[in-house]
Amino acid sequence: MQHPCHDKAAEYRHQAQEIRAIVQKLSVDEAREQLLETAKRLEGLAEEEERRAQADGAKPEPRSGA
Repeated sequence: MQHPCHDKAAEYRHQAQEIRAIVQKLSVDEAREQLLETAKRLEGLAEEEERRAQADGAKPEPRSGA
């Protein structure tokens, strides 16, 4: 059974990856910067969830490359 924090971390990383894919198609610099910042925040949330899971004694899952 997966720990709920791992599920959240995986979802945050998935959302960050989706945003980066959208960014590749944008030509408006301001929108690109906003989306990249959002992706960074989601990565930070994923890392926080992983730290919580480790603190709770759950085994961390391997990270997927972005």
